[in-house]
Amino acid sequence: MTVGRLDHAGPCTVVVCRYQPELLAALLDHPARAEREVEVCLVLERADVRYESPDPRLLARCRKVYTVGSLDSLAELSAVAVDVRQTCPPVIRVCNQNELSQFGAGYLRMLVQDAPADPRHHVAHRDKRLMKELVRDAGVPVTRFRSLADAQDEAATAEVGKELTAPLIVKPAAGFGASATVRVEETAELAAAATGLRFDPAQRSRHLIVEEFVPGEELCVDAIWSDGREQTFVVHRYLRPRITVLENALDGSMILAPEEYPELYDRLRQMHARINPALGIADGPTHLEVFQRPDGELVFSEIASRGGGAWVQLMLGAYHGRSTWSLIADTALTGGIPPLKPAWPHVGGISIRPTVPGVITSAPTDEELRAFPGTITWHRQRQIGERARLTGPSDWYFFLILGAHSATELDALCVRAARTFTMHTDTDTDTA
Repeated sequence: MTVGRLDHAGPCTVVVCRYQPELLAALLDHPARAEREVEVCLVLERADVRYESPDPRLLARCRKVYTVGSLDSLAELSAVAVDVRQTCPPVIRVCNQNELSQFGAGYLRMLVQDAPADPRHHVAHRDKRLMKELVRDAGVPVTRFRSLADAQDEAATAEVGKELTAPLIVKPAAGFGASATVRVEETAELAAAATGLRFDPAQRSRHLIVEEFVPGEELCVDAIWSDGREQTFVVHRYLRPRITVLENALDGSMILAPEEYPELYDRLRQMHARINPALGIADGPTHLEVFQRPDGELVFSEIASRGGGAWVQLMLGAYHGRSTWSLIADTALTGGIPPLKPAWPHVGGISIRPTVPGVITSAPTDEELRAFPGTITWHRQRQIGERARLTGPSDWYFFLILGAHSATELDALCVRAARTFTMHTDTDTDTA
């Protein structure tokens, strides 16, 4: 979200939360930075320094680099915000591409901006209960849901079960990536499911949201905005529901060509036109997830004020012919992006993972990948010799991006690639 004006005269500042080297480099190298005298400040968590090995050359080019224990620390962020206000040019943008730092980035925006902001908005970008409340009040269809603050509260759990109709989805109110998310077929199973969730250590809150299951196709919209105006708008559909990927072994999505789905694109734009003001979204990337019922109704699931994770950024970059990070830098520094022409009419991406935990012993080779039809690019999240834990749907190992001339061809390629390329571990009985 914008915290200053892009037409601000004189020197200005962009603040980046967490270490995202591609975005940081795109901002630092952007031609408009020198023309507009734009400074870049970086706010790192100690975990970034410890595990991400930030490039000292990038850090040296920043006006200031702050290190905090956590972007959830109000005391630390307050101190950073005051120092930025007093020692740096006016802030025109706070950029954040990390799911877990959205609370802190939103709070930081409020402190460094001069225009008043609704304090509910940055909370609603993470807590799905408030998110759905505000979106529902804006007239967007939302599945019925209830808040469950304490899974051990038997009376509260029973009341939630009475108010909703199974099947139900139970998940952390501020969760991410389908982590600790389960489907409950009967309300009688709700208490056991809620108390049995295995939370990711990064999920500090244990509050839950319980919602009615929505049958139908799962769609996503990845967009970039500037001053409320659409800069990019791409619809893609998951190959299989993300909650089931560990069972069906087909995890990925395909971009739906705008010329083939004009009515769907129009309806999703209308939905965004209600969602964005309700949540205070005017600038930067968003990742919207929607269900399309069998009767065609679109039902809001959730939205994040960041780009899609996993393979999504690689897929969008292959489609646009430019990385998403460079496009975000364009909008942050110039307010827009140059015209884009899709490099492929149909682009998709899949995630490849081992089937059993253990130390990774084999993975697709570069030669095998280059020889596979439609291959555009790939990215290795884990290397041979590292341990595969398979803790959930968002435990990433390997991404493959494919292009094709038709949707049918692309779908077949994704299925074929998922069956062709495997990763083995030292406990895999197929290779023992």
